[in-house]
Amino acid sequence: MNDLDYIVRDLQRRLANMIRRGKIQSVDFSQTPPRVRVEYAKGVVTGWLPFVGSRQSVSSKSTWEPLAVGEGVMIFSESGELSMGVVMPSVPDATNVPPSTSPNEHVTKYSDGTMIKYDRESSRLSLSVVGSVDIKAGSDISIEAVGDMKFKAARIDIN
Repeated sequence: MNDLDYIVRDLQRRLANMIRRGKIQSVDFSQTPPRVRVEYAKGVVTGWLPFVGSRQSVSSKSTWEPLAVGEGVMIFSESGELSMGVVMPSVPDATNVPPSTSPNEHVTKYSDGTMIKYDRESSRLSLSVVGSVDIKAGSDISIEAVGDMKFKAARIDIN
């Protein structure tokens, strides 16, 4: 093989590896930052790659949403070297469907069924929790409603 053949094949490989679809094969939370391995072809798995877990900012805010085994993802590698790629969540498919398809809703649904939903069209925030809810404040808590307030429970204690 001459040099030109090698260069063309290397460029073809790099181009093919710039964007890959796959599924999370394993997650290692002990690494800093945590990393994942992605199966991008049957039986073909990447090395440990960093992933985007929502937003990380030193000056404003940080959020954390870990990836899970089986989740559909995209690998982006600007150089075409998969070992230098970054994993972006999440690609829905028949086994991982989104919790809503409404253009007006922002929905977070957890595996136990707990759901937080905000409907921008109706300006309504809904919270459905399977377990308990704890609210803690270092100072005052203020609840104000223009309309009615309804409380329904087996027991309500007011101090």
